[in-house]
Amino acid sequence: MEKEAFELRGRVEAVLVAHTFGSVVSTQVKKIQVIRGHGIRGDTHAGTRLQDVREEALRKFGFSKGTEIANYREFSAVSLEELAEIATMLHIPERIPYGCLGENLVVSGIPKFTELPTGTMLFFQKSLAETRMAVLVVWAENMPCRWPGEAIQSKFPDVQDIDRFFPGAAFGKRGVVGSVYVSGNISEGDTIIACVPQQCIYDPT
Repeated sequence: MEKEAFELRGRVEAVLVAHTFGSVVSTQVKKIQVIRGHGIRGDTHAGTRLQDVREEALRKFGFSKGTEIANYREFSAVSLEELAEIATMLHIPERIPYGCLGENLVVSGIPKFTELPTGTMLFFQKSLAETRMAVLVVWAENMPCRWPGEAIQSKFPDVQDIDRFFPGAAFGKRGVVGSVYVSGNISEGDTIIACVPQQCIYDPT
């Protein structure tokens, strides 16, 4: 069964850069520069990516750790609404501070943001009259781990076991990762247009 292509519109609530190598925390800024074939200027995830323990399929196929691979995590984006759902599940009394998940973009207004399919194009514009030359493409759901939970735990020391329960609470709500399709700038307050491609369920039988 096929589903026709369609568009969704939302808003960029925050843009962030993870400056420190090895840290999951990112810092809020006013504008980010996205560069095709590289990622976000100044971000620790930009540039060449090497195979690590997460690339189980490559390892099983015989590729060794450290092999240069495509960087499908040139950006990370999360949804304001899904962050609120995670906070509720973790019994956090207020909004999860931006940057705890290492995200580069916080967006609002796009339902089920984490479920955007591979190939969804994300366009950004300042206004209806001004198109911004920056386009991102979604690669995959960003799978949750304990590290962001530890960052959130440090902000809410009185709430127990945030780090332990975060992966379960964030499953299906952790946002998406992807790559830069067209270089440009993205700013807080921009409109985001998600162009969801035509989809069909693959059935080899």
